[in-house]
Amino acid sequence: MAVTAARAVAAGGPASLSRFRGALVAAVLGDCVGGEFEGAEEVPMESVLQHLSSLDDETKGNGILEYSDDTAMARCVAQSLLTRAGFDEQDMARRFAKEYSASPGRGYGSGVIQVLKKLSSPQLSDVYQPARDQFNGRGSFGNGGAMRAAPFALAFPDQADVKRFARLGAMLTHSCSLGYNGAVLQALAVHLSLQGALDLPQQFISRLITEMEEVEGNEAARNDARILKEAEKPFCERLHRIRDLMDRSKVSIEEVISELGQYLFPRECLPENYGGLKRTIAYSLALGRDTDTIACMAGAIAGCCKGAEDADMNAEWLHMLYHQSSPGGRSETGEQSFPEQHLTACYQPEGTQWPGGAARPLCDVMCSRLLE
Repeated sequence: MAVTAARAVAAGGPASLSRFRGALVAAVLGDCVGGEFEGAEEVPMESVLQHLSSLDDETKGNGILEYSDDTAMARCVAQSLLTRAGFDEQDMARRFAKEYSASPGRGYGSGVIQVLKKLSSPQLSDVYQPARDQFNGRGSFGNGGAMRAAPFALAFPDQADVKRFARLGAMLTHSCSLGYNGAVLQALAVHLSLQGALDLPQQFISRLITEMEEVEGNEAARNDARILKEAEKPFCERLHRIRDLMDRSKVSIEEVISELGQYLFPRECLPENYGGLKRTIAYSLALGRDTDTIACMAGAIAGCCKGAEDADMNAEWLHMLYHQSSPGGRSETGEQSFPEQHLTACYQPEGTQWPGGAARPLCDVMCSRLLE
């Protein structure tokens, strides 16, 4: 039994290293590939297919895919969790501010820029205060917390810890409940996918609904929803809509758009050889608007089902941290940490580097493998 379990962890079973690698690399890949269409109101599927096909053509482009603030901040989350062997809001806030200062042109929103500048102040004692001050004290409800939430699901095996720390990590920049609850939902989705929950889609959605009913059940969340003229439990409401549509034997594209917005496209638009992750990213790009973040978040979830041999070393270390935090292992505040120089090196494989010396993730190396 022990041998079987060990093989599952190594070879692709629940919480396997393969799933960890897939989640991290697919998130980076979605961010980098999605940047091509960022901000576009409409993205024809034909343009998406041409873009994805061109990634395999060595005669086109310079072979370099740029990553955005999504990856930059997610990397800060992963490195903080690893070097501190758990959640440390002071360290994470410092990393966010330092990353922005070192590379401000990654597409940060104007609101979060104000927060990051304040976080860089050595006189700041409460790292959550800058976010609380945003928008006349109401805080941001954007998706910036969710876009970097995946590492929390990879660092903590306990679901309660995933929810707790994803929320606290998001609150460093997003103090409105819709902002940090969105991060909780994303982290939960990755957490459940890591266990293989996507194999049963209806049950996967039902489990998310159950968890989010509790997350959105407090007065602060209900009050924020009222102010923003949302449903009482906005995330639960949308998840219920998704489950209802999934339970029906036949659903038209028009019905989906009416219920959820422009979130689905006819399968006939995609080649038959497009697998799960490639299909996910293609659909994400075709949605338009915030394509890098949508593809990044969707990639992190779908990537749990598709591992890769040559992935970012952070996945291996997060995998170790996850299993060391399991019952019988060390606590979230254990003293073991991961050397900073190794964390930096894993983003700069020998012979590969971004222009200007910036750390380069392995998305361009892994693109053709993950998008099979």
